[in-house]
Amino acid sequence: MVNCKNPTRRQVLGALGAAGVLGAGPVSSAERDEAVGAELVHRADRLEYARLKALNLDDAEVVAKQKQMPVGRIGNLRISRLIAGSNLIGINMHARDLKYVNPLARNYNTEGRILMTMKLAEEHGANAIVLKHTNFRQIRLSRYWDEWGGKMKWLADVITTDIDKYEKLLAEHLELGAAGAYLWGGASDIWYHQGKTDNIIRAFEIMKEYDIPVGICAHRLEPIAFCEKEGLVPDFYMLTLHHDRYWSAHPKANRRFIEMYEADSPNHDAYHDNMFCHDHEGTIEFMRDVKVPWIAFKVMAAGAIPPEDGIRYAFDNGADFVCLGFFDWQLREDVELVRRAVADAHNRKRPWIA
Repeated sequence: MVNCKNPTRRQVLGALGAAGVLGAGPVSSAERDEAVGAELVHRADRLEYARLKALNLDDAEVVAKQKQMPVGRIGNLRISRLIAGSNLIGINMHARDLKYVNPLARNYNTEGRILMTMKLAEEHGANAIVLKHTNFRQIRLSRYWDEWGGKMKWLADVITTDIDKYEKLLAEHLELGAAGAYLWGGASDIWYHQGKTDNIIRAFEIMKEYDIPVGICAHRLEPIAFCEKEGLVPDFYMLTLHHDRYWSAHPKANRRFIEMYEADSPNHDAYHDNMFCHDHEGTIEFMRDVKVPWIAFKVMAAGAIPPEDGIRYAFDNGADFVCLGFFDWQLREDVELVRRAVADAHNRKRPWIA
């Protein structure tokens, strides 16, 4: 192992050999520096992995840190106003035309890295995450609760557009330990567009048969407006919210309800995996009078809007919670931004519902 502060020549050469750099020919100073740097990074990762895995979430110092995170309630759950998203686990990066982003995320966010990120989030008070049952198939995700001492509550994203399969899929999520569930936004959008709104009601009724908080999710406002009109009273709505003041946003005149479920267009002025809230002004206005807790997601338009801008915009305009995808190195900044945005949201016109 290389001494971090003052590596000896023998340690440097040992690191070079371990890194596979030292060969038959001469080794440049740049190669030596690169090898030592890689060893130090790997050592830091191993130390942080061990620290987080052993971290006792009931430790007084940890609890004090967690209490700095603002919280609200969804049903019978006490939930942090920062909820972790799952796209960085399933590697659905909404990368537009940047083809390297998904492979990069997949190679970085290993099973160990994901478990570390979840524990780091809990250390800083983020106690909830959105997950799908497929996430447990992709990696050994249950290790987080079984081996890492995790307490994080998770909300089940039940993904299907086949209403006849809905209850079976819901049961699979609950058997894995979900604390709540919601109708996938894709199903809400598609069923509404197809005129199959009875499926939204049926899915809601199926979830209500279980003793869990129940939500309705959508990427478009219309399914939420439908639920309000029908008198459905879920424990929460999960609805996209972000402004359109970013470069890749296509013109309002070209936006179509169902475009995100069709093939991406090569035309810059049309949809290309780039927009998730068609009408932010209309969404804010409608949600102002809705008495159901609101989890806003896609608040950074999948990375097109800076975190401080997106998070503050969501809380200032009525969201009770934000659901964010983040890597471990982004977590601390996002936590601080959520704290500040909630504390500063004095002039929001929608009262806090949760």
